[in-house]
Amino acid sequence: MTMKPSFIIHILTIMSCAAAFSSCTRKISLEHTEIALGTYVKTIVITEKHNRDEAQGTIEELYDLLFTLEGVFDYRNQDGELNRFNTGEVLHRSDHIPLFELVQESMEYADLTDGYFDPTILPLMQVWGFDTSSPRIPQLEVLESALDQVGYKQVSIDADHIRKPEYVQLDLSGIAKGKLVDAVSDLLRDGEFNDFLVDAGGDIYVSGRNLNRRKWRVAIQDPLNRDNYIGILEKSGTAIVTSGDYENFFMGDGTRYSHLLNPFTGYPDSDIRSVTIIAHTTAFGDAIATAVFTMGSREGYQFLLDRGIEGYIIYGEQPESLSTPHFWD
Repeated sequence: MTMKPSFIIHILTIMSCAAAFSSCTRKISLEHTEIALGTYVKTIVITEKHNRDEAQGTIEELYDLLFTLEGVFDYRNQDGELNRFNTGEVLHRSDHIPLFELVQESMEYADLTDGYFDPTILPLMQVWGFDTSSPRIPQLEVLESALDQVGYKQVSIDADHIRKPEYVQLDLSGIAKGKLVDAVSDLLRDGEFNDFLVDAGGDIYVSGRNLNRRKWRVAIQDPLNRDNYIGILEKSGTAIVTSGDYENFFMGDGTRYSHLLNPFTGYPDSDIRSVTIIAHTTAFGDAIATAVFTMGSREGYQFLLDRGIEGYIIYGEQPESLSTPHFWD
C-alpha cells in the first residue's frame, strides 16, 4: 500500500525556548510516526519530563489500537470485519461495535449531505481502479453498471443490525482516517495527556498547547505547489481536515482524474482543487470535506454556510478561493 501525500504541509511549532524558558525546561515533546491506511500517522505529545515513560507507553498503546482498527475498517483486508460485511448482507452490533458505529455514523453523514458523501461507493472505486496501482478510465457501460450498485439508502439500520443487499459494497475510506484520529485522541485524553497533535495524512486533531504553550499552528498547503502554503491556522481542541484532487489521481487523455468521485455521476467532475474543514471531530470533518469536494464549489460553499460549518475552498483552473466567515479566526 503506497503512502499518500499530506494535504497540510506544515505543523508549525516554535522550538526555541528563549521566550518561555521556564515552561520549556519542564515540558518535553514526544513524536512518533507509523504508516496506516496508506498514509502516515504522526503523533506529537507534550508532557512533563517525569511523565516520559508513561507517555511513551501510551503512544505504543495508541498505535496498537490504530493498527487493530485499520484491519477492521479497511475493505482490502480479506480477513477484516468490513470485508465480511461487504460479502454478506447483515452486520450485527455484536460482530464489532466500533465498525457498527462507524457504518451507522457514515450513513448519518450520507443523509446530512444528501448522498454526496456515500460510503457505498466501492463499486465505482473498483471500476476506476483507484484501489489498485493502475487506475484507468472505465468504459461507459461498466461505469453505469457500477452506478446501479451505489446508494446509501439501500442500507437499513436498527439498534442491533445493519442490513444491505449483497451487491452493495462499502468503502469507508472517506471517514476511516478521521475516525482513527478521533480514537487515538480519545485514548490520549483518557491517559490525561491533553496537549497533543495527531495527523493522519492531513486529517489533523489538535488539543491543548504546543511546547511553547501556544495554540498549535497548522499551515494549509497550496494545491498547485507543495512547497508553498496559503495560510496558517492557530487552533486548539479542534479538527482540521483537507481533501484535495492531488491526493490520489492519474492523468488520462491530458486530463487529471481524481479519486474523489461524484456518487451520482460516477465521475471525478468537481471544479474544486482542495477543501479544508474545521470541525469538532475528525470523522465529521473527513466526511464533510469529501462531500463538499464532490458537490463542487458553488453548492459546497452554500452547504457550509447553511449548516454553519467553517471551511475554505480552492477551485478552478486559475484557482480562486471561498472562505466561510470565521474560518481564519
